[in-house]
Amino acid sequence: MHRAAFLGVGGFVVFIGLVLLVAPDSYFQLYATTYVPGMDLPARRFAPAVVALGVVLICARELEPGRFLRMLCLTSAVAFIGVAATGVQAWSAGVARPTILGAAALEIVVALVFFWLWVRMDKV
Repeated sequence: MHRAAFLGVGGFVVFIGLVLLVAPDSYFQLYATTYVPGMDLPARRFAPAVVALGVVLICARELEPGRFLRMLCLTSAVAFIGVAATGVQAWSAGVARPTILGAAALEIVVALVFFWLWVRMDKV
C-alpha cells in the first residue's frame, strides 16, 4: 500500500513544483485573491525544493517498511496538515479564494493516509 501512496503523492508534488517553476502565475491566480507579478520570484526559488521532495517520495516507494520510512510517513503527514492549515488560515484572512479549501481538504486526506501508513508500519 505504501508504494502506491508514495508514488501518487510524490508524482503530484513533482507536478506542483513544476507548475511553480514554469507557471507560478497560474497557481497564484487559482488560489490568491490578488496576484502581483513579483510573487513569481519566491515561487520559482522554492520550486526545486518542492520537486526534490516529490522525487524523494517517489524513490521511497521502493523501501521496505522500517524506521526511515515510518519517519518519512510521519513527517509527510505533519507537513500536509501544516500546508492545509496555512490554506485555511489564508482563506479565513481573506487572502485566498475558496478554491484553497478544496486543496486543504485534499491535503488533509493525504495527511491521513500518511498517518495511517505510519501507524500501520509500527506493526511490521
